[in-house]
Amino acid sequence: MTTTQLTNSIVATLSHHLPNIPIHPATGAANTDTQSLTYRLLAAKLTRERSERFVQSHIYEIRWLDNSNIPEDLPDKLFEALETIEVDGMPYRATELRWKAWGEAPKLWVYYTMRTTKVSESSSPMQQLEQRPTALKST
Repeated sequence: MTTTQLTNSIVATLSHHLPNIPIHPATGAANTDTQSLTYRLLAAKLTRERSERFVQSHIYEIRWLDNSNIPEDLPDKLFEALETIEVDGMPYRATELRWKAWGEAPKLWVYYTMRTTKVSESSSPMQQLEQRPTALKST
């Protein structure tokens, strides 16, 4: 699974659960007077566990832009929407969801961690086993 696929699934999930709220990628200065959400990838990591096994980690930030009018149930709606998302028909569960509403713009950090296996190219099987006669040593 690529980061782009995960990002697209997050946006599609948010659009489905919050159909009346505009959702945009986070870019520079945002208008904090409109009720909308922005999203951005904060970090992505790929760590090798074994020769063909990897752990992928992604952290996303979802921001609510209207600081003066935060819906009381917004954290619950975001938690419900992003706890489990579907990427290409496969469900992925968030490993952590954090809501922060003090200081600057209210935001949710969502963490997704998954194990993946890199499928190695199959080598052609041995066509013929070569056998050589060996002499036994006598003592």
